[in-house]
Amino acid sequence: MRTATFKSRAFAFISATSLLAALVVVSPATAAVATGPTCDAATPVQTCTGTTSDGALYEMRVPATFNGTVTIWSHGFGSNTSFPSAGLTIDSSAQIAPGNNAAVVKYLTDKGVAVIGSGFSTQGWNLDEAVKTNAELVGVFKAKFTDTKKVVAWGYSMGGGITQAFAEQHPELLSAAVVMNPVDAWDAQSKYFVDLLWLLKNWFDPSIKLTGYAAGVTGDIQMLQDIAKYTAMLQSLQASVATGAWPATSSASAKALQSAGIPSRSALLMVGRLAGISAQSSSFDGIAGPATSAVTAWPLAYAPALATLENISAVIGYALLGARDMQSKMGGVTFDNSTTNYSKQLSAADRAVYNAGFSGNTAIAGMLSTLNPLNPDAPRVKADPVALAKSKASMYQSTGKIKVPTIVMIGEHDPVEPAGIVQRMADLYEQDFAAAKEAAKSTNRTNGYVAPRRQLAVLWSVTPKTWSKFTAEGLPIPVAKTPGTGHTNFTAAQYTFLLDAALTAASTGALPRKLEVNQSLTKLKLTIDRGSAYPWMKHYTTN
Repeated sequence: MRTATFKSRAFAFISATSLLAALVVVSPATAAVATGPTCDAATPVQTCTGTTSDGALYEMRVPATFNGTVTIWSHGFGSNTSFPSAGLTIDSSAQIAPGNNAAVVKYLTDKGVAVIGSGFSTQGWNLDEAVKTNAELVGVFKAKFTDTKKVVAWGYSMGGGITQAFAEQHPELLSAAVVMNPVDAWDAQSKYFVDLLWLLKNWFDPSIKLTGYAAGVTGDIQMLQDIAKYTAMLQSLQASVATGAWPATSSASAKALQSAGIPSRSALLMVGRLAGISAQSSSFDGIAGPATSAVTAWPLAYAPALATLENISAVIGYALLGARDMQSKMGGVTFDNSTTNYSKQLSAADRAVYNAGFSGNTAIAGMLSTLNPLNPDAPRVKADPVALAKSKASMYQSTGKIKVPTIVMIGEHDPVEPAGIVQRMADLYEQDFAAAKEAAKSTNRTNGYVAPRRQLAVLWSVTPKTWSKFTAEGLPIPVAKTPGTGHTNFTAAQYTFLLDAALTAASTGALPRKLEVNQSLTKLKLTIDRGSAYPWMKHYTTN
């Protein structure tokens, strides 16, 4: 997602009055008119700008040595609410590479490859709008540069989902695709986001509104107040990991769990496992422990909760902004957990692996009992029928079908887009590929079997064996950018490696045969593992 747009952990505790004073009200956009491209004729790389018919700002960088291949970048999730002091701004500027990374752009233009991208007409959950913009932008580019032969689409996070949907809907426009930690379809992504938000609210602060925000500025204020409450909640949970104390804002059911001796860290871990967030994070591997008396208890009781907390703090802003954005777009709540059986969302593997972290079977049963839909202290969310119908009718549901040579990369512990999103894509592709092989065999019995070429390569950004660090006193030391963790935690070297493979695929019509044995993968901390078995999103396994 567009990570530069806002800081998920930096929200201040502010009053409604100060929120209203600081909120930037954006005037409604005028009717959009396509403009450009207007080019500066600079050398060795000229820049062209304009707007698409939906008002999206775009930019093109075209080298004098243009070889007929162009890349189109799709950026990640951005805010549709402007509140600068909380790190929220509406940024509609054109994006042509991750963060407009100058080195990556130069890498491509030095090869004779043109680079294009837009800012999209709207931010937030904009998959459908973005696919239309991308299709139009490719047409605009081809009309201006008529010697265009190949188009490579790429993007991460929201932009990864946009790229996959673009490839599914318009394979005729693309020669290859690079999909990085993509969002899932909204039904699956929203279950992950709002389950997480609802479970935190239910136990730790039921005063959080979460759904039914008012329209316009009033609703924005309500959402920002919720963000402040979630931030305070997470800070309280972090401060009490050792003691197990529950936040003062906890619900009556939660206080009963506390009285039963269940520590808040166990409930925090339960929230993570029910929603499906990873229990390994940038700072906590769940293996290494401090060289103190806590060395045995650490990986069992404390590390999973702390890793869950770190991952939740990274996703909470995206989750709430996404939920608010969709409520505004659809005119009501589209999430519904009125009949969800959360006991079924806790897998047998999680019950066994994290048993100590949950404080045992009795504690597991006690926590799950408070999530019973009949518990008046845990009111469920009921979707607005009109909004839900609108969402079903208008939101594109990605098929996961691979129609052009596609390279996918994801961190195995990404907190915003869990690895299960890509695992599902890979599993579905293997089914399709097996069927294609069988079809090829049956139609070539006389002349011999010609195997189909593989069109999907999934590269996992993986973690080291251990990475947690501790002070001499046994306190954890924050670790930043551990490979395989965090959100869009990729390097320029990884980007260029994927782009090289995609450019080759665009040229030949198939993935490079040597991709899977390339020794560069080890250096880049990437691996191809067709035997991976990350759990799919809960939407697909428990609904």
